[in-house]
Amino acid sequence: MSQQSPSVVDRTKSWLKFLKRGRFPTTRPDQHSGSFANAQDFTVNGGQFIDAGDINEMKVNYINNVISSRQAVFELLEPYTCLDATKDSSARHPPPRCHPDTRLKIRERLMRWLMKEYDEWKMLWVRGSAGTGKSAVAQSFADSCEEEEILGASYFFSRTAGRDKLETVVPTLVYQLAREVPEYHTLIEHRLAKDHVLLRNSPPVQFRKLIVEPFATLQHQHPRKPIVVILDGLDECKGGNAQREIFEMITNAIRTNPDLPLRWLIFSRPEAHLKNVFPRSLECGREELIIDTECRENVERYVKDRLIEIKATYDDMIPADWPPQNKLEELLDAVSGLFIFASTCLNYIDDPEEGDPVSQLDSLLSFLRRSQGVVSRNPLATLDLLYSRILQDIPPNVFGTTGRILAYMCYRSIFDDDNKLDSAQALSNFLRLDQHDFYKAARGLYSAMSVPEPGDAAQTQLRFYHASFQDFLLDPHRSGRFVIGEYKAQVIFLQSWIYWLNVDATHFHTLDGWNFDHDHTHDSLPGLTWASEDNRLRLSESITELLENGLSHGTLDMQWDGVDGGLLSQLSNVDFRYWMPAYPFAIAILCRLDSSTSIVRVEPSSPTDYQLLKYFNLVIGNGVAKPARFPLKSYRPDDEWNRQFFFIGHGSNSVIAWRTGSPGSWYGHFLRSDQEPTEAHISMYRDVLHNLKWNEEEAALAMG
Repeated sequence: MSQQSPSVVDRTKSWLKFLKRGRFPTTRPDQHSGSFANAQDFTVNGGQFIDAGDINEMKVNYINNVISSRQAVFELLEPYTCLDATKDSSARHPPPRCHPDTRLKIRERLMRWLMKEYDEWKMLWVRGSAGTGKSAVAQSFADSCEEEEILGASYFFSRTAGRDKLETVVPTLVYQLAREVPEYHTLIEHRLAKDHVLLRNSPPVQFRKLIVEPFATLQHQHPRKPIVVILDGLDECKGGNAQREIFEMITNAIRTNPDLPLRWLIFSRPEAHLKNVFPRSLECGREELIIDTECRENVERYVKDRLIEIKATYDDMIPADWPPQNKLEELLDAVSGLFIFASTCLNYIDDPEEGDPVSQLDSLLSFLRRSQGVVSRNPLATLDLLYSRILQDIPPNVFGTTGRILAYMCYRSIFDDDNKLDSAQALSNFLRLDQHDFYKAARGLYSAMSVPEPGDAAQTQLRFYHASFQDFLLDPHRSGRFVIGEYKAQVIFLQSWIYWLNVDATHFHTLDGWNFDHDHTHDSLPGLTWASEDNRLRLSESITELLENGLSHGTLDMQWDGVDGGLLSQLSNVDFRYWMPAYPFAIAILCRLDSSTSIVRVEPSSPTDYQLLKYFNLVIGNGVAKPARFPLKSYRPDDEWNRQFFFIGHGSNSVIAWRTGSPGSWYGHFLRSDQEPTEAHISMYRDVLHNLKWNEEEAALAMG
């Protein structure tokens, strides 16, 4: 069967991925972003080289041709968006919504504002503490606006799900606005065709050129009624500066273009830096979600309705008069009008793994009685106690595995920023858990996390029901012995990362050498723990993509409490000869290795080491080089000239690794004892020195 030719959409996606990989900072033309960019050398055999000017012309012509299709506008935008953050995305299913006939007053006030009753406010900030139901109000109001055809776009931030990047906000809003407003779609077509690098500009520039200016033009041509843009969870956008930048972009647009047909509805916690900026804006109104009488009545309605649903599910084992009135009142008093607390309690009662709501309610109330003093002082503190209770119920012999899952979830934005492990099944395989062990470890988390059924695990991720659970796990003062610290999380991640890197290298890359196959065009990884013939290759791709992208400055900058014995034991069995050229340096940095261990050393200690040192001097032409100083540090653009080396590994699995750096860039290489360097190796390394503008005399002076 012949392979089908790629469609224009597929070609566009491939081209845009190439453009994104080709981003260059302003410091040097050969300096890429990322922790280990420029960290390997490579050779092009039989390649065709094209003048850079021709490439630019090709880019313009290609995008102009593609954009002639109206659908192609969305294909051009999509690589820069986070569509998982939109109102109806599958990643958010099922989204939080207001229970029927609840939160009516705040929703009515929001609709009156939007329908111009308070026309002086083009922006409205709805603030509320954790657990007060902000996202449910935002979702339900967005649903209502969509029914009235006045919803322009939405973005639901979530740091626990990776929906927290400033760079994706404007393209995601533009994508939705282009679908809702045909005239706007036409303007965006022309603008993207005219400026093919616009999607790689800064967020403020994108906001001005892709939202403010087009809507100003439309309003001047044909005035229209306003539509609303909803941003939920602004406080979960990554970094306070990014949050303020979003606020400033909107505020500046309102001030300079007061007639824009856009209304901005923003939900967030009342964080200190946001409380400082929002009240200073005359263009911004304010609403607050508080626990008042209406809120308590709404939570009571929600609790009673959920209990009716639970009773209907287990009607063969639950008495008709369950729950007794005294127990219902006790539960309502405890949840104290806090939606997240009520939801967590009901999830605990309705835990499908227990399948016994009567006993679960009794257990919950017993726990709440013991926490009586805390309940009366601070319902959120009681939520912490409930989270502790949920974790305490996990058997000790299982909790170690549960902790590995939680460690990845808590630090996913650092370890897996690009969401390569895009399903629960991919995560399970990366952690080397089979289906049975995965669900055995996850069964105790149903009250606090959404765990997909096995049939959905290949397409659906784990997710926290609420950010408060992640907050709890990361704060040692709140979670105590259940805290997921950086050190623990990094060790867990590296253990799996090293395991799969070694499997991949020793099975598929033994002949790569310096020409490492970064696309991993090979069969599925051996040893997958939970896979079918249909998805084995896709799961392997998820893991190998993480191997390529799972090391970042964020990982390097995490706190570390010393060398981990388990990692040392694991590394002692690693065959470094087939790794990616830069990764011996990477692993030495990440594991905080030093010459006090037997894994790394700066002096030759065996015939193999002496052979490696001989090969090293052959490749560098006996140039200046110094033993590395441990602990190694990640390379910074302002570092001086240097060439430092060390040995890593045991016996025949050892390599000599070295880093050659100039101010602004560096390359990593290694040599193995069973393969004498060829003239090709020497020539390739000379090319590296040429690219670095290497000066032997300056390097000798810099290295002392």
